[in-house]
Amino acid sequence: MMRVGLSVEEAVREVLAHLKPVASIEMNIKDSFGYTLAEDMYAAIPVPPFDRAMMDGFAIRSADVQSATPERPVKLRVRGRIGAGESSDAELQEGEAIRIMTGAPIPKGADAVARFEITDGADKPDAAVVDVYLPAQGGESISLTGEDMQAGSKILQKGTVIGPAEMALLATVGLAAVPVCRKPIIGVLSSGSELVSLDQPLPYGKIYNSNSYMLAGLISQWGGIPYLLEQVDDEVEHVEQAIRTALPVVDALVTTGGVSVGDFDVMRTAYHLAGGQIHFWKVNMRPGTPFTFATVQETPIFGLSGNPAAAFVNAVLFLQPGIRALAGCSQPLTPPVQVVLADELQVKAIGMDRFLRAKIVIEAGQAAAYPLPFGQSAGVMSTLAGIQGFIRIPARTEVKRGDLVEAYLLDKPLPGNGQAGGDDA
Repeated sequence: MMRVGLSVEEAVREVLAHLKPVASIEMNIKDSFGYTLAEDMYAAIPVPPFDRAMMDGFAIRSADVQSATPERPVKLRVRGRIGAGESSDAELQEGEAIRIMTGAPIPKGADAVARFEITDGADKPDAAVVDVYLPAQGGESISLTGEDMQAGSKILQKGTVIGPAEMALLATVGLAAVPVCRKPIIGVLSSGSELVSLDQPLPYGKIYNSNSYMLAGLISQWGGIPYLLEQVDDEVEHVEQAIRTALPVVDALVTTGGVSVGDFDVMRTAYHLAGGQIHFWKVNMRPGTPFTFATVQETPIFGLSGNPAAAFVNAVLFLQPGIRALAGCSQPLTPPVQVVLADELQVKAIGMDRFLRAKIVIEAGQAAAYPLPFGQSAGVMSTLAGIQGFIRIPARTEVKRGDLVEAYLLDKPLPGNGQAGGDDA
């Protein structure tokens, strides 16, 4: 049974309840950035794989230098040098040292590294004797085998998104290929008899199709692969056929337009005719109230508003976590952050949660939100450029300058100590 008028949180939960990760593939680690691990990953080797020097200096027996002082240094015979990537069969005897570089294996018989700073050997690479001026304790400046990771230990969990640190970690334990969820293919279908493609002249009364390109960019940014379909008019049979054509190709479908209550809002009817089930319609929010979520043959369909700003907010709140869930991410939701409202609002509280475009900057270590004083209408696109996020004003709630509000950040760096306003939006 279709539910109507959900809260934002209810709608997100309902969406995520009907999504499951796409199939996994094996991928070379060099290409894995941004993908999600399909399995837990384990270390096949200990890290480090041998006891190694953490500082440049001399591998020594700590017992030999316990009496060392700047006034009475201990003299040790130098038996050679070990660089990173090298090794030595020598075993230190009493009164001996080996010059050693950071990362090199600790030779047998040594249990400490006397760093160059406590010796006179830094600038004497060929000296046969080194003076040690201070004691060194057993284990000093040595990284022990398995100190970072033990062989067989879990290093990354299934559902982890692979970033630079994760790539380094996987490479450290010798994993050249990893199982990942492939990037989900997200179809984009814009409907409306008023739409004209970019390769056509613009007749009076028509508009160019911009939503498809906006959504393609967002899908790519959030880890999906956009698959743009030919735009369709407001004839229900044309929309139904477009949906049926897309289903074998895509992992999810996003439609824009046709989900409200006008004479030409045929999208929900098309969902039904294509064999789909509508799980809910309308969310208690503005802009983007008529957001609709359905499944057709288990393929999720996100029915976004046709108004560009409303579609953008719908996408941030519902499509973004949906794509991440399809991509196998264990934590698909990006929670809002608390920001200080830095300007008085130019809009009144209503019976719905409002999502207002805002510039968000860091001022004195605190995120501050400057809601745009104009251009908040669902049909205005120009003010989407240059904002850092949307602030949420709960239904029937009056907020004033200085209050804390929730902000849903876009994937943009926050400027610091800047003056923000709406004039340059």
